[in-house]
Amino acid sequence: MGKSVRDLVKYLDLRPGWRAFIDPFILKLWNNPERVAFHMHRITGVITAFFIFIHIITTNVPARAGWEAYLEEVRNLEAITPTSVLFYLAMGAVLFHGINGVRLILVEALAWGIGRPEKPKPPYIAPSLRGRQRALIHVTFALWIILWLALGYVMFLT
Repeated sequence: MGKSVRDLVKYLDLRPGWRAFIDPFILKLWNNPERVAFHMHRITGVITAFFIFIHIITTNVPARAGWEAYLEEVRNLEAITPTSVLFYLAMGAVLFHGINGVRLILVEALAWGIGRPEKPKPPYIAPSLRGRQRALIHVTFALWIILWLALGYVMFLT
């Protein structure tokens, strides 16, 4: 019991805790795509839930006003407005959350890309981040960017 209260306060002050959720850049994200994917999955989950809530409200109001009001609302989506830009950003969040969710199912439920356990040697790099799982994270980011750009092309340029 050689620990003093001052040592405990110093230890607790060094832990990032809730500050890391608000400012994820205080964590070491360089060369750590799994950490970036983890934070992006949390953030896009909140954005997706908010989008679903707003989407239900905004589609319900014109539908209650009648078929003509609903069709007018759909016609307004064809122009580039601040609403369509927010819709594009929300679709980017939904795309990333879905693609990363499939990656998480492959990794966590089906144990794809986990690798064999090995004796840790300093500097410790998790075996899962050197093989197929790391490649799968990069494929997730690449697929997300490609699909999001394709969605932007369809929404704004066609």
